[in-house]
Amino acid sequence: MTVQADSSLWVVPPSHALWVPAGVEHTIRMSGRVEMRTVYIDPAHMQCAPEDCQVLFVSQLLRELILRAMAIPRMYDEHGMDGRIMQLILDEIALLRPQPLGLRMPRDTRLVRLCEKVLSNLSDSPSIEQLGIEVGLSERSIIRLFPKETGMSFGRWQMQARLMKAFDLFDQGRSVTYVAVELGYSSPSAFSKMFRRWMGIAPATLLANERNAVPVDSSGAV
Repeated sequence: MTVQADSSLWVVPPSHALWVPAGVEHTIRMSGRVEMRTVYIDPAHMQCAPEDCQVLFVSQLLRELILRAMAIPRMYDEHGMDGRIMQLILDEIALLRPQPLGLRMPRDTRLVRLCEKVLSNLSDSPSIEQLGIEVGLSERSIIRLFPKETGMSFGRWQMQARLMKAFDLFDQGRSVTYVAVELGYSSPSAFSKMFRRWMGIAPATLLANERNAVPVDSSGAV
């Protein structure tokens, strides 16, 4: 799934979830056949809830707890077994770490054009100076403005864009070798090294885990 929320784009692979704070408008685009589970959480029961949208890796325990919760009646006993399951879901969510699968888009029209150029051809690696000439900004201005507009350096933003594209291609059934070439890497091993550095897991291992994963969308709402 690709979700647009709060001026950002988020990619949600099958083994992951998207945390959406209460009151945040968002749209979801499904790629292929998708089954989704949504968890609505009263903020009063989760004091340390994230304030921003985040993509989270769903542990096997949390996945099974959510599936079990689907059978729990709405008016459940908070002090019985059903209540303990619900509390354990909250405890597990609190342990999840955000994944680098979101991109904040700038508001500056020149930077928007720059980002669109990058996203249209992620296999290319033009210099900041070259991109600046095309959109009417100096290299120094891009380096200064980009973190203010997006919350990250241009290099990190470009890397996350490639990572998100990699997940999109994997969802289409593409191989690690195909993805590496499509994103402009010199070899599959170079791409795998980048992937492990950002995701903490080899792409081949992640793909094997996702074959048995159940898609879960975790949304926080009142």
